[in-house]
Amino acid sequence: MRQYLSRGLLIVSVALVSVACSGSTATATTTTTTTATTTATATTATAGNSNPAATATVTPAVGGGDTCKFLSASDAATLLANAGLVKVVVADGPVSKLTTCTWGKITTDGVLLMAQELTAAAPASEIKAAWLKDIVETIPGLGDGGGFQTKSADTVTVQFIKGSTLISLTVTATGVNADAVVAAAKTIAAGL
Repeated sequence: MRQYLSRGLLIVSVALVSVACSGSTATATTTTTTTATTTATATTATAGNSNPAATATVTPAVGGGDTCKFLSASDAATLLANAGLVKVVVADGPVSKLTTCTWGKITTDGVLLMAQELTAAAPASEIKAAWLKDIVETIPGLGDGGGFQTKSADTVTVQFIKGSTLISLTVTATGVNADAVVAAAKTIAAGL
């Protein structure tokens, strides 16, 4: 299960970065842990535009470590005991900015937050539709829609959309508290 989750999350990260890095046309393929595939085709507002590749950066925090602007260290600690420092990677692209925040090791015990802030109007509806396609249980109060993508004893993923931002929050640990993940997602949504 965790091996499939790890692969699925890696594919999601690569797919989201590829959408962010695309030129005039991009295809984002999201593979869930159950190997379901969703494809969304996104075109930028200006066809034929040669856009530069996304630039990845790591954001250091004062006093060491990184700072995730979407989820505080104390909120991450409520999701995972001994969460430790967060690693943040930001990829700026022509149609979106992708921020990935990781605490611990997502394959065993960890928290992974991915936030994609869309900056181009044209692909938004297709990307949003693909983002919500794999929701298995809707959760009210998560912005413009969202819910559980994965909900098991050792992995919980909540995905939602608010405005032009897509959020995926995954917690992997033995006996994950799904209610705590939902509370953290609602806190993120309220801050957007």
